[in-house]
Amino acid sequence: MKKLFSTVFVAAGMLAFSAEADAFSDVQLYKSEIDFLTNEGIISGYNNGTFKPTEGLTRLQAVQMLVREMGDDVLNPGNPGFSDVQPGDYGYGDVAKAVELGLISGKTDKNGEQYFDPYAPMTRAQMAKVLSEGYGLFDTQNISFIDVNMLHWANEYVNSLASNDVTTGFGDGTYRPEDHIARQHFAVFMARLLEDNFKPELPEVSFMPDEANTYVYQTDQFGNHFSTFSHVSGDTWLEKSETTDGYVLEAERPFIETSNGVAYSEPTLVFSFAFGYPVKEGHSWIDPHAERFTITDTIATVSTKAGTFNNAVEVRGLNRVDYYVPDIGLVKSTWINNGEEHLRVELVEVK
Repeated sequence: MKKLFSTVFVAAGMLAFSAEADAFSDVQLYKSEIDFLTNEGIISGYNNGTFKPTEGLTRLQAVQMLVREMGDDVLNPGNPGFSDVQPGDYGYGDVAKAVELGLISGKTDKNGEQYFDPYAPMTRAQMAKVLSEGYGLFDTQNISFIDVNMLHWANEYVNSLASNDVTTGFGDGTYRPEDHIARQHFAVFMARLLEDNFKPELPEVSFMPDEANTYVYQTDQFGNHFSTFSHVSGDTWLEKSETTDGYVLEAERPFIETSNGVAYSEPTLVFSFAFGYPVKEGHSWIDPHAERFTITDTIATVSTKAGTFNNAVEVRGLNRVDYYVPDIGLVKSTWINNGEEHLRVELVEVK
């Protein structure tokens, strides 16, 4: 991964000195991440020995960190056209470079004028965009936080951070996109971007299909359609779709597991697989079809043609009930119409 920041971050009111995170009197959480970035010369504390971990990061500070490395090729950027950032102002050159690089676009006031608002706090949604574009991150999993739905302007950026294990959001299944990005959370994001050892570990119990097995699913309620999944390499699986009248279609599909769940990343209307971590009752997420799902039982029993599972996790959507089992993933999916459940997908064989 490209390392964008190798110089010291010196913002207004901050001193550029190296210090162990334990030396900051107000650091309680994320000491390892803050220590790492401090020793790398990326962030620093204040001259009173504090780090101010919950204080917000300004939009100008965030831009300065990006363009120090990325803006070297932009020697003579044009005027960004912001009413509140004029030539000669502190940070003008950095803002101009950021616009030239396409990292920022500013805001529009009620009179239609463009402005940057340099000293306003950077929001978590804005930071997701800056980091995703700055590091070339892409959304590979498509499991969304419940407060960043598919119509939210930052959905693809927030999902990119999540699917690259940069953020796990909050315990209630939210990302809180409009909250200000705290200095300690910026430290966590940056540490995970620069060093994989800081990324959250996968849960001990995985709902990823076992690569050693082949899975056969019935994908209609009448027994006329079947899909077989077998591992190819890495995240790639081969899906072979067949009908009883002889139609066969094969395609390679990705199954991707990150710290926020497992997803079959090219979902269809029939076979949809998007299971969010952590596994606990009440945890919710939004799947690639924009439907919200919630874990309603972690020790459910479900019967399928492949056998009965007593350790299934029950997941409910608006008109759906899905069941997932460790080391297999989806084992059964039903849709509900007028109070009656109808089969969508069912595991019929593991071989």
